[in-house]
Amino acid sequence: MKKRIVLLIFLSLLAQAPLFSAVNFAKNNSISESGVSPPIEAPSGKLTVGEKLLFDVYWMGLHVGIGSLEVKEAVGPNGRPAYHVVAIARTNDTLSKIYPIYDEIYSKIDAEEFYSYEFGKNLKEGRYRADERVVFDSKNRKGFYESFLNHTKKEFAILPKTQDFLSVFYWFRVQSIQAGQSVHTRISDKGKDYEVEIRVLQAQKKELRGGKVIWTIEVEPRTQYKEVLYRRGRGWVNFTMDASRVPVLIRIRTPFGPVTGVLRA
Repeated sequence: MKKRIVLLIFLSLLAQAPLFSAVNFAKNNSISESGVSPPIEAPSGKLTVGEKLLFDVYWMGLHVGIGSLEVKEAVGPNGRPAYHVVAIARTNDTLSKIYPIYDEIYSKIDAEEFYSYEFGKNLKEGRYRADERVVFDSKNRKGFYESFLNHTKKEFAILPKTQDFLSVFYWFRVQSIQAGQSVHTRISDKGKDYEVEIRVLQAQKKELRGGKVIWTIEVEPRTQYKEVLYRRGRGWVNFTMDASRVPVLIRIRTPFGPVTGVLRA
């Protein structure tokens, strides 16, 4: 059960934010120890189609699984350009023999204004299964939920240009940010809206596995979202400070122990 929760937490934070005393990372170097950090570059304003990021996931120092984030191209409503982003979390080969987990979530994001128009998840966790989709009609301020397993359907009101808990992660990557400030948005989940604050903390140096040292900016997502991560734990993500804003290190503090996600070089 604990291992299942660990992978679910990691998948949720990839969605967000919003995920680590990192295994195979050097110690943090503070600004005072390492000189003045470079400025945070202005965001590129777009995602890179074909980008695929792989993370090794550790729980209390033990390798428990792999997470991935991938950006694909899509066509949105009325032919608008869009991105189809996919997050996957799975247990490693050893744990899969005991309690296999393969969770996949996706978001379809407007490529010009970066709001979500569709969110889905397909979860396989031991014997548990979920297969759901939510379509957001921003123009008419309506959301449509559907479960493909029990055929439940639900219609609800939404705010215009809403986010889901995966799209908000990519939305942040194209925002202009400064250390010491926050950016705000809202997440919609099955008829409920949740305020999200992403705190931009401080510049830090990180040493990658190959020995390369890079400057990163540390951020902390904060929200009242119902997922266990946000109610009972805290998470931090380190992004590169260039225009691409790539996540390289994810840390979660949970009641079940620390979880670390490390970007593969």
